[in-house]
Amino acid sequence: MPVTGNLAEPVRGQLDGDGRLVSADPPLLRLHLHSGGYEGGPLAVPQLSNLCRLSRQLDMNLSRPVQAADDDNLINMWVEIRLQSGGQDGNIAISIIDWKETSAPSTQSETLGRQRDFDRLNGRGSIRTDASLRIMALSLPGDLDAVEKYVGQSLLDVIDFVAPSKQTVLIESISERQPVRGQHVRQKHGKKSYYDLSGQPLIDNDGLFSGYRFSLELDEERDAQASEDATGLGTGKGGLISDSLFGSQLGPALRQPLGKIIANAETIGSRLEGPLRGDYSDYAKDIASAGRHLMDLVNDLSDLEAIQRTSFSVAADDIDLVDLAHRAAGLLAVKAADHQIRIDLPDKDKEMPVKGEFRRVLQILVNLIGNAIRYSPDGSVIKLQVMQEDEFSQLIVRDQGDGIAEDDQQRIFEKFERLGRSGDGGSGLGLFISRRLANAMDGSLTVESAVGKGSAFKLSLPSRTV
Repeated sequence: MPVTGNLAEPVRGQLDGDGRLVSADPPLLRLHLHSGGYEGGPLAVPQLSNLCRLSRQLDMNLSRPVQAADDDNLINMWVEIRLQSGGQDGNIAISIIDWKETSAPSTQSETLGRQRDFDRLNGRGSIRTDASLRIMALSLPGDLDAVEKYVGQSLLDVIDFVAPSKQTVLIESISERQPVRGQHVRQKHGKKSYYDLSGQPLIDNDGLFSGYRFSLELDEERDAQASEDATGLGTGKGGLISDSLFGSQLGPALRQPLGKIIANAETIGSRLEGPLRGDYSDYAKDIASAGRHLMDLVNDLSDLEAIQRTSFSVAADDIDLVDLAHRAAGLLAVKAADHQIRIDLPDKDKEMPVKGEFRRVLQILVNLIGNAIRYSPDGSVIKLQVMQEDEFSQLIVRDQGDGIAEDDQQRIFEKFERLGRSGDGGSGLGLFISRRLANAMDGSLTVESAVGKGSAFKLSLPSRTV
């Protein structure tokens, strides 16, 4: 039942010094998850997060009205923010003493669905356990069937610990009700993906320990390195270098500060914390845009390093090309709307089942549609079509751009190749990575184009019988 009106007991939550939601009553946890957050991650309700950030900056307690959204409802709240021990660097207590829900526009649920697809695309997951470490809820980015397989099982029956992490560290932390940080784990069954695991203890309204909330980040570099070690590669003797400098060190070190730069610049540019001169707001938006470009480059370089390993492989999930076409278009709907570009999609009721890794196919389609938007004239149409050819199912992304000369149609799939374009935000790696991913799934990625007549990129994947 929805929470409505004056509350007999406040809805409470707590943030740690890094802005992560370490405990929350069910209504607040539900709102956080539906806003695109994940277990143990940063508070994902922008209005609440901004109020907490303002409280830290002013170093004072605040009480304010806040409006948020949860699937089909708009939620009007009265929120009290209290700084706890540690001042600006300490925990924050959230108390919601009034909560009223009204119907929201249908587009809100679409927005939240897009955010969950972004999480899948970026390899995030979560696990919630009870006090006995039995899994109550989970989402694993590399395993679409995880909910059915693992709910009710012990956490230690689902994950293995990878050096230098040790199971004893987790057990000791849990016995002392302490946070868990940076544990390297591997899924025991299924695809056996590698993750970085962190978690926070949960305390109920009676002050009793009620379980843990864990967050997961997919660790593709460790997964690829382990495969190479198993095959005798990566030793520095006739194989690849065993220590991946970018993937294991530089990539993670760059993502955290870039994420903070982007978040802070967007907050400033949106004037969420007060009025600001127009040119300063524009500067902040430029900073956020540059930060996103650098983050995309970091992600592309990480992918490039992974796919060039001789042991690189992908999962063979049961997926549907039509479903993924709609998801990818949804992720880029705002970008297309900014340029008055319409994306025509295949009928949502049509099915085109294929074999391929969900996240990697989504990554390919986001790249193809994003390129089509980038190089198409404003007000044009991008058409996505599906078709069957022998044992392969195909998805075609067709644009109305300037087209590609015949001599350049193979060059565009080379590393860092941008055909002389500059300042368009691209890295020159997207199509190279996309083709390598398609090939790894026993498929292909090709282009048909002519100067002045647009381009059609065709992704082919092995068909799956239903």
